[in-house]
Amino acid sequence: MKRYYDVVVIGSGFGGSITAYRLAEAQKKAGKEVSVCVLERGKRYHMGEFPRDLSKPKDWWWRNGGRGGWKGLMEFRSFDNISVLVGSGVGGTSLLYLDIQIDAFKSTFDIKGPEGQRRWPSAIRGRSPEDPEGNGLENMLPYYQRVFDMLRPSPIPDPPLKTVALKAAADGGGAPDRFRLLDLAIYWGKDGSEKGVLNEDPYGRGGPPQIGCAYCGECFIGCNTHSKNTLDLNYLWFAAKAGADIYSQHRVVKIEQNPDDHPVHPKGYTVHYEDLRWNFAGTVSAKILIVSAGSLGSTELLLRCKHGYRIGRKKVVPTLPNLSDMLGRYFSGNGDFGAVGFEINRTVNPMIGPTITATVDYRDRLDGHGFIVEDGGFPDMLRAHLRRTSGGYASGRRWLRALKGIFNRGGSDRLVEGIFNQLLKQMDFDAVRDNLPYLVMGIDAADGEMSIDEEGNLEIDWSHRHSMPLFRDIEKTLREMTEPPRPGLDGNLMLNPTWSAQKHLITVHPLGGCPMGDDDAKGVVDANGQAFNYPNLYVVDGSIVPSALGPNPSKTIGALAERISEKIIEKGI
Repeated sequence: MKRYYDVVVIGSGFGGSITAYRLAEAQKKAGKEVSVCVLERGKRYHMGEFPRDLSKPKDWWWRNGGRGGWKGLMEFRSFDNISVLVGSGVGGTSLLYLDIQIDAFKSTFDIKGPEGQRRWPSAIRGRSPEDPEGNGLENMLPYYQRVFDMLRPSPIPDPPLKTVALKAAADGGGAPDRFRLLDLAIYWGKDGSEKGVLNEDPYGRGGPPQIGCAYCGECFIGCNTHSKNTLDLNYLWFAAKAGADIYSQHRVVKIEQNPDDHPVHPKGYTVHYEDLRWNFAGTVSAKILIVSAGSLGSTELLLRCKHGYRIGRKKVVPTLPNLSDMLGRYFSGNGDFGAVGFEINRTVNPMIGPTITATVDYRDRLDGHGFIVEDGGFPDMLRAHLRRTSGGYASGRRWLRALKGIFNRGGSDRLVEGIFNQLLKQMDFDAVRDNLPYLVMGIDAADGEMSIDEEGNLEIDWSHRHSMPLFRDIEKTLREMTEPPRPGLDGNLMLNPTWSAQKHLITVHPLGGCPMGDDDAKGVVDANGQAFNYPNLYVVDGSIVPSALGPNPSKTIGALAERISEKIIEKGI
């Protein structure tokens, strides 16, 4: 690794991948030497390298800062009333995301929080004297289009049984017009008819080989056929081709602003990292620093830089003390809510097909701040593993007890008992063919607060209190779609057991923590992603989103990254 770069990017999810590509491409087009570096804490996964052996937990889980070999694909963290699952690897959480490419609700950019303040900065909303409310969605459409052009999403060409079941649920719930197929960032094979067939350059643009989607249902545990258009197969791929350097297994631990007399980057930034592969520490200096470690990662890192923390008896002093006091505010789980329709009147086979294929759209509920219901799914890997295990399906009890250990790390004994008891009572490994998982997301209050303890560990204080109208409407709607006397699925509904046990939610869509705002009294960064009081320090990921988005957030985060990249290029790199 070089000691100095024009641009250093921390993280390789949607924010990091897009900025790395756009800035490297801009330097190359301008005839300059490309000087862009990406630091990613997780591993690189080539085709066929995602874990599948359930007996090797270190392949699956990221823990303890990657120490002790815990450098797996997923990180699960439990906090007060909410738990968060994120990905780790080159490509960020796109390695786990469920392929959905959907714009935010039109009403999203005009959201007011419980405090009565409009959350989005006026430059995004497009506010003017002639249009005081603005039209943020229209302003973002060109950037949404750029994401669309790169990821090439399209609806599933051959919908599986679970898609048909969701349509029946919509019909039975009195909402047939709300059902539609979703755009999925998946390579379906040539003309959508070559399942499992390898294409050396599927989009004809010099990209990597991909295999047509075989409907294996393994989207959220890493796609071993590279059918899913994850960021390592497009934005990052082309960033590397343009000349960017991408380093995996590099965990950033500190950021310092350079002094005025720095020999290369006065008032730039020095990034301190740990090389987890070779177990050594290092630094790299940047003129422009882009923090894109995700809502949890970016916020935790910047909170440590703002406030300092302790390692044993040693105090780590603050290095960026003038970051806005809004740091940590507006955390949201994007209204994520899960449930399962079971004992329904049809075969669903949720193991077949991409994890999500379609939606029933209720965005107009709650004064335009509603929600969407999507079909869920899961790979047949767990049932197959249990069949091979001594004791067969009875071994499922041991796996559920293992889950208790994961949640217990968050100190939620009562929560764990509720989950365990309800799953044992209602889940049947043999009957999953007749289950329809529901994945719901919507506009929650986004009023959580993130902080760190004395040792620099992230904490989240989140309450469902201001979001209960959303969750009540979701539960009511799911029952209408699933249970008699409606003529839909004629089944029963099991809510997310963590919610039933203790009003504890699990989200895979954490947002906020470094919110955008018009000034440092309203946000951590401005509408262009630049941190107040720290020129050329940018935050570009889900942490800058100052409200819930409603639908799956990846496309909107990508569009914001496209917009911020444009503004950085206009300013000059």
